[in-house]
Amino acid sequence: MRYIQDMGFYMVLILPVILVVRIIQIKRNHKQVVLIRECGIVLFFMFLAGLLSQTILPSMSNHSGEMHFVNGDHQAINLEPFRVLVETYNAIKYLNLWQPFFINFIGNIVMFLPIGFFLPLLWKKFNRAWKVIAAGFLLSLAIEILQLPQMRSSDVDDLWLNSLGTAIGYILFKSSPNLLKKWFKI
Repeated sequence: MRYIQDMGFYMVLILPVILVVRIIQIKRNHKQVVLIRECGIVLFFMFLAGLLSQTILPSMSNHSGEMHFVNGDHQAINLEPFRVLVETYNAIKYLNLWQPFFINFIGNIVMFLPIGFFLPLLWKKFNRAWKVIAAGFLLSLAIEILQLPQMRSSDVDDLWLNSLGTAIGYILFKSSPNLLKKWFKI
């Protein structure tokens, strides 16, 4: 829940910037505006800002009454594929600890569901599963690479978990009612 609250702060913070950029783009292109689609675009970019705030931006810390930015205190790089499966299994079986499952496993999947759902809903060029999943993979790869110089953890398993989340989001889009797609004029 803390991640969602923290994301919300950045999502609200970026909202005026997104609105100004969208208004400029609409005026420049002289396109017909579909209000629900514009709301979807704004929400999607707000989500991206929230996602990036939790994965790339340094966190803020209040130490001795002074606010300052803090990068990670150690760097863990996992290049061993599927290690998260073994570690999560061991944490549950031997320690009865479910937190790694919810954060590392479910969190990484759910975090990218909106990518898989909103990309094809809002933009016609994302009309194929491979395009959407490739976009999710590349975004995840960019996040992992950008985390390296910040002393944050970077994990190869995040790539496939995020891509799986994107694929599930795409499946949800494909199974959504045609009326929804019609509202967004795709």
